[in-house]
Amino acid sequence: MNKILYTLSFILLLNMSSLAKKKTDNKTLELKSWLQSEAVMISPPAFSDSKDIEGNLFQLSNLIKENYINIKKLKPEENNSLAWNGKQLKWDKANLSKKGSLSTNSTSNGLNYFATYISVDKWSKAKLIAETFPMLEIYLDGKKIASNYQQENKKSKRLTANITLEPGKHCIIIKALSLNNKNTFKLQLEADNGWDKNDFKTSISAEQYLTINKILDGVKVKSSVLSSNGKLALVNYSRTLPPSDKIENWKEILSVSDGKILHSFRGTKLSQITWLPLGNKISYTKNYNGKTSIFIFDFEKGTETEIVKGISYFERYTWAPNTKTLLYSVAKDHSKEWKIRKIQGMEDRLPGFRYRSFLYKLDVESGVKQRLTYGNLSTQLNDISADSKRILFSQSRPDYNEYPYSKQNLYEMNLETYELSTIWEDKLFGGSAQYSPDADKILVQGGPSCFGKLGENIGSQKLANNYDGQLYIMDLKSKKVTPVSIDFDPAIGQTIWNKKDGNIYLKANDKDYVRLFKYDTRNKSFTKLNIQDDVVKNFNISSEGSVLSYISCSISSPYKAYTFDLEKQESSILSDPEKVKFDNVKFGKTENWNFTKEDGKTIIGRVYYPPNFDANKKYPMIVNYYAGTVPVERSFGGRYPLNLYAAMGYVVYLLQPSGATGFGQEFSAEHQNNWGITTADEIIEGTKKFAASHSFINADKIGCIGASYGGFMTMLLQTRTDIFAAAISHAGISDITSYWGEGYWGYSYSVNASGKSFPWNHRKLYVDQSPLFNANKVNTPMLLIHGSVDTNVPLGESIQMYQALKLLGKDVDFVQVKNQNHQILNYTQRILWNNTIFAYFTKHLKDKNQWWNSLYPDENL
Repeated sequence: MNKILYTLSFILLLNMSSLAKKKTDNKTLELKSWLQSEAVMISPPAFSDSKDIEGNLFQLSNLIKENYINIKKLKPEENNSLAWNGKQLKWDKANLSKKGSLSTNSTSNGLNYFATYISVDKWSKAKLIAETFPMLEIYLDGKKIASNYQQENKKSKRLTANITLEPGKHCIIIKALSLNNKNTFKLQLEADNGWDKNDFKTSISAEQYLTINKILDGVKVKSSVLSSNGKLALVNYSRTLPPSDKIENWKEILSVSDGKILHSFRGTKLSQITWLPLGNKISYTKNYNGKTSIFIFDFEKGTETEIVKGISYFERYTWAPNTKTLLYSVAKDHSKEWKIRKIQGMEDRLPGFRYRSFLYKLDVESGVKQRLTYGNLSTQLNDISADSKRILFSQSRPDYNEYPYSKQNLYEMNLETYELSTIWEDKLFGGSAQYSPDADKILVQGGPSCFGKLGENIGSQKLANNYDGQLYIMDLKSKKVTPVSIDFDPAIGQTIWNKKDGNIYLKANDKDYVRLFKYDTRNKSFTKLNIQDDVVKNFNISSEGSVLSYISCSISSPYKAYTFDLEKQESSILSDPEKVKFDNVKFGKTENWNFTKEDGKTIIGRVYYPPNFDANKKYPMIVNYYAGTVPVERSFGGRYPLNLYAAMGYVVYLLQPSGATGFGQEFSAEHQNNWGITTADEIIEGTKKFAASHSFINADKIGCIGASYGGFMTMLLQTRTDIFAAAISHAGISDITSYWGEGYWGYSYSVNASGKSFPWNHRKLYVDQSPLFNANKVNTPMLLIHGSVDTNVPLGESIQMYQALKLLGKDVDFVQVKNQNHQILNYTQRILWNNTIFAYFTKHLKDKNQWWNSLYPDENL
């Protein structure tokens, strides 16, 4: 009997041991794929055998502690090299011993770098374990996580580090220093509970998917302004400075012919640097004890001249074309400290309403300053005539008696006689103006209603959407106005009337593209310029008029600076600061996907696919939209970098519902007095049709996300459908009435969203269409995110929706972003905000809640 019991016990222990081994084998991953650099010999410093001032001898461990190379800048890749004191140390595939150990290439003061990549498809946790004889430092994505500063001779030393990996590819770099022939070490990964070794993939390939750090970090090109002859460019750059939340901004002068940097203003305290309209000169401002001086630097003469000093409350300046005259503005905030006060009109609660700005003229040669405007209304300079003799400026003021509740005056002033003439007065829908080259006409940029019905082309719609930018030409003598763009569908933004060829160049939203066009003033036709990329951020034309510069990007490529020869119609690259950063980044395919409604209207959209997309698999999908009248451009990065969503393993469907500008006035006018009903139904219809026509979509795992008006759409959608498995609203509007009354721009935005409708005369729109009043219909898990100091859409819009859904027992979460306004701009908080979105979608669309629980563990409150 005892023999039988002994045998059974032995078998049981054997099985338990086998199960334990199997469990361990399922958890432990030996790291066997490595790159190894050539070794370099590190010598101790001179006099290392003597004591320092504190009586300490030099330690050999200092040889590895010295930060010889910036680890964060290393990009290990087979057959590539890293620079070392004029040498190129080649990365080769490392040879492992039979026991899986790595070894340095030297036995005496030899320093080697080793690298491997670990990829995870989901947020993961593990323990990194090293057994080492030589001294070494271990880095994960540039951050040191473990180290050994003693040469082990008898027994290897065990190092451990708990690591957390966000979805994507991560780089492990080891810096190893061997002092003798005990120069081997090995690493393994032990998956945490909830993961196994199959969740971690190792390789030596540097190819990776897009990450939030790739989007945010690095040098960004912001704008480019050409010198008068177009041969030089003043280019504006910025970069983040992690781990801080600071941003560095600076300008450089580049040669247009070869892109070489001729001068950098990095680190200077100069402001408002710009070219003069004539000559090879720049001007800039300096601040001395709160007062401003303006300087000119002449590159040909190598001289700096102070042309004016001691200006208090200085705001900005503009050169007259002849460079003999300079216009500048002085601005002062007339707000007062208060404990209790009366609000002087609706805008008085807005910061800056008591800010007043006035114009001054400076005669450069004599230094004589002349005040040009005065009074209780600010004046905005619109333009200076080509002969430098006249200026256009405007004044605006609120008027609560007449829709759209503001009025504008436009004036012309003769700078020689100071004679003032009124071009228009009490214009209800204002605009900006610039002179024609001969100054006989002005180009007016405004909405469809800028000149009443003259520029409207809205079909059967009752009110125009005046966010839809239009162009008009007015003859100054006869005051006759011609609506230039009435049949031109793109919504016009920035414009320049070129003095050389007499044509008008403009930037315009053309559906979801932002393109450059030329309007030929002779044959009255628009022509699209053949530029690079999909989205133009801004552009500039040299004073002499032959060269144009622009900043642009595409769906899968960041912003770059170009020049465009207006005669040859050719683009040339000027600056591409992020080119190298994305060399190893693999993007998924993007393509257009449109659908046609029953009424025959086409709703356009586009789709972002994950890298390595496999149509035979099932994918969760994220639906994105704005619907707040501006189309979501085909730009790179942005508030919602959809390529990044795709890199996380989602198919992303973005659509442009009715009411967006860039599709023609009739289409954009549908935004008026709709507040999401039509657009919600279009989003639902598009989502259903896309999922039904694509078998790779998991129709049970579709999420949606939008911000601002798009956040409102997220809330509204959940009151009208249950097709979504998760919904995210950032800075969304839950009650149209409270947004209309409390948001800083609520009632003014409503001019184009609910024109002539108010809470007291349109209850159906303001109340019945507000998500808050339909909260009981919500069944979809919802995340509400909001900046704590949002002035555009007040925080209360999310608070009251959260409160309603909580009382109704719905699945809702609420995340506030401290001290952030309508957009999340702080670097650290931007990353946390982004991870919050991904963690929430991972929880509900991939059924993995670890990431979310790590960010927001339940507190026992």
